[in-house]
Amino acid sequence: MENVDESSILKPGTRIKPQVDAETAKNILLKTYGIKVLEICELNSYDDKNFLVFADKNIKNPNINFCADGYVLKILNSFDSKKIAFIEGQTALSLYLNNQKIVCPRQLQDINGKYYSFENENIIRLYDFIPGKILGDVPSCSNLFYHAGVFLGKMDSTLKVWNFNHDGYKNHKTLWMLSSVPHLEEFVNVVIDEEKRGMVEDIIDLFKQKVLNHIDEFPKQIIHGDFNEQNVLVNKNAASGDYKVVGVIDYGDTQYSCLLFEIAIALTYMMLVTGDIETGGYFLAGYKMVRLIPENEMNLLRICVCARLCQSLVLGLYTHQFDQSNQYLLTTQAAGWNLLRDLYTKTDKEVCHIWNETADEYLTQSYK
Repeated sequence: MENVDESSILKPGTRIKPQVDAETAKNILLKTYGIKVLEICELNSYDDKNFLVFADKNIKNPNINFCADGYVLKILNSFDSKKIAFIEGQTALSLYLNNQKIVCPRQLQDINGKYYSFENENIIRLYDFIPGKILGDVPSCSNLFYHAGVFLGKMDSTLKVWNFNHDGYKNHKTLWMLSSVPHLEEFVNVVIDEEKRGMVEDIIDLFKQKVLNHIDEFPKQIIHGDFNEQNVLVNKNAASGDYKVVGVIDYGDTQYSCLLFEIAIALTYMMLVTGDIETGGYFLAGYKMVRLIPENEMNLLRICVCARLCQSLVLGLYTHQFDQSNQYLLTTQAAGWNLLRDLYTKTDKEVCHIWNETADEYLTQSYK
């Protein structure tokens, strides 16, 4: 198993969300980026504060060109703001992906030419806003999930081929990494229902035995780590009317980790869109067009998806205690418990059969 720096994992009871309102954000933008704000609205977020802003054309910063689509101001939580090496690694990754022509937010320099700075105890960064819809807001269909798989496969392959790495990722750990699943034991009491809590505890044990005890056997590289329906950008094809994945945002969970975990996390959120296990088959059909998934990894995907669902469900409930007006934190709850129970009551073989059969049928009937 991996050695984990315990000080880098969030502990229960720690409040870390920035206490920044829209007016304060306006002042930060003017002082730090030379941007006078015309409009501003807060975006959904777990532990950070994010604002979409539209600016006056007269920007007093030679490092920034006016963007009519707007900008996103990201104010990092106080806990992760201490991880300077990782922040620098994220910056390097953002610049690298832009150079590789992968659609992702472009990080901008402040008036001093820096890619990040501090506002009290919080790191602040600014990005161009990428227009478009997110996958979770458009009608779902098999083609959309297939192309999501293709996109992620290509991005993972790009990172592997060019061997991107950065020292900031070496010892970086967070509570949201799948390797941190054992830490859910510290939070699981937030689940009141005994049957649900028992299911979560059993999944944690199975994940430790079947996955973490063999983690050194799986290939690793830099991964996105949070390929979910809120982070995947899509555009509509004017001719066909179909939506296709064109980009991915939010690189806050990028990490050096197993490709197995990358696939499992993406699978989780694609299936949550519909609530159906079959949806995973469409996604895997696309991903496998770019990168083959070894049999030993396929056989562990069910338990890895279950573990990710447990993270989302438990940590969503826990964080909601401190921010009860933020319904975004409960996004997973209804569909999540149903999907978790469905996967939990099936075997690895049964779930893989559903995914493989769905993928085969889709590829047989479809012309890409």
